[in-house]
Amino acid sequence: MSRTAEGREEGVLPKSELKVVVGAAYAALKARAAKIDALNVYPVPDGDTGTNMLLTLRSVMEAVSSSPNLRGEDAARAVSRAALMGARGNSGVILSQILRGACEKLGQARSLDAKALAEALGGAKERAYAAVREPVEGTMLSVMKDAAAAAQALVEGGKSDPAEVLREAARAAHESVRRTPELLRALREAGVVDAGGYGVAVILDALRASLSGEELELDDDDESVPNEGLLKGTIEHSAEEAWGYCTEFVVNGFSGDAEGFGAWIHEVGKSVLVIPDEDLVKVHLHTQDPGGAISFAGRYGRLSGVKVEDMEAQTRARVGHADETPAADLGVVVASRGAGNRAFFESMGAVVVEGGQGANPSTEDFVRAVEQTGARTVILLPNNKNVVPTAGQVAGLVEVEVRVVPTHTIAGGLAAMVGYDAEGEPEEVVEEMCEIVSGLRCGEVTQAVREARVEGREVPEGAYIGLLDGELVAVEQGVEDAAVRLVERMLAEGADVVTLLRGYGMDEDSARKVAERIRTLDEAVEVEVKDGGQPLYPLQMVAE
Repeated sequence: MSRTAEGREEGVLPKSELKVVVGAAYAALKARAAKIDALNVYPVPDGDTGTNMLLTLRSVMEAVSSSPNLRGEDAARAVSRAALMGARGNSGVILSQILRGACEKLGQARSLDAKALAEALGGAKERAYAAVREPVEGTMLSVMKDAAAAAQALVEGGKSDPAEVLREAARAAHESVRRTPELLRALREAGVVDAGGYGVAVILDALRASLSGEELELDDDDESVPNEGLLKGTIEHSAEEAWGYCTEFVVNGFSGDAEGFGAWIHEVGKSVLVIPDEDLVKVHLHTQDPGGAISFAGRYGRLSGVKVEDMEAQTRARVGHADETPAADLGVVVASRGAGNRAFFESMGAVVVEGGQGANPSTEDFVRAVEQTGARTVILLPNNKNVVPTAGQVAGLVEVEVRVVPTHTIAGGLAAMVGYDAEGEPEEVVEEMCEIVSGLRCGEVTQAVREARVEGREVPEGAYIGLLDGELVAVEQGVEDAAVRLVERMLAEGADVVTLLRGYGMDEDSARKVAERIRTLDEAVEVEVKDGGQPLYPLQMVAE
């Protein structure tokens, strides 16, 4: 990397070099994103740390590529803003602050020397810690702190080679990653290192290689991360998993008492990040009441949504059906995965947004789909608890009235569609659909990705687990046994109809056997089997 001559006022962040450096970090993180995701996967496969960090970097890469001739402090501001606006999840928001702190220092530097790099790493650490009210050691914060300290010690020891500073920072980061289980009990019990910390180490590796002109090996052989066979520890579900919805939004044109705003958000949520940036505030929190948090924030400015798409979802073409959906007073948009499920929803008059567990759709996806309906009032069925807060942001971004019926499963969404009437009065239709949802018991069968301890029960790797409205009620070696045990619980609470939605991992014969076993439990129960094709869940079911 060429270095700006000492004394130049334009700083050391020219656009051309930024593209190379950011691109290298993005490529390295992309190569390891799946592995980073796997480090925080629980028996329900919802790990997304690597994906969130990757999407945050992608936003920076797009900003750097599209903005002409940015240098110095202008480049620093552009990178900081892009990172914050593109940040996804807790790890993505903290990464945005790491980038912000580093860029603030580099934007003021006149040469890219060892001291400037050490100060940039120090700024990254300071911004990251400042973003979190109660920092937790054994996370990406610790890794950033240790990397910055190692770089500073090298400079204080008289080293002047910037490449050597980055090499030492990267080395210290990997050592810190290996120590994270010693600092955080949850990691120690799970037998894994911290996912976000490993992501930070990967990025520092990429920066070191890029600025040194070296080629970075992008294979999966990394001593910082245990081998698959060593990920054997048990996972005790923490209180955080009961924190409800991961909720994110941006308050644009923020006005009012910033201190009071932040205090209220911290009071009602956990894993809270409230990041101000000039005229806006980015908020991330886990809460049982996302609607309350969003409504409160709306008093301080105009809300805008954030994208939560994964990389695979971006590569899939989204085919609109505007010509097939007649304009009406009332329309419905659903989030769904699986070809069969898409066909079911479309046959009932819905516009389908591709996405759900493992591939959350973005607010922009919902906005496009709402506009596609051509209706004056649109009902949204998120069909996944993680998509509910995203759907809740749509109302502030479109001109039509939007109502969200908070369905948590695809099977539950299909049941709710029975109450949909495109010719009906919107209020009455929404009321009818909500009433249907309130009377449902929704079950899901999935497979544990590793040995775990959940709610006091041992879950062997590969076992099939049955979840009833999110509660673990069955752990079996076979998918059929898990499904039947789940239905037994559902029937004990009363049901007239049970619908089975077959997904990947369950063939027609297994679904038929499950249906037959349900009928032997209660001959009066009507059982219907549908081929949904959803991934991750071999079977979803709903009892009415």
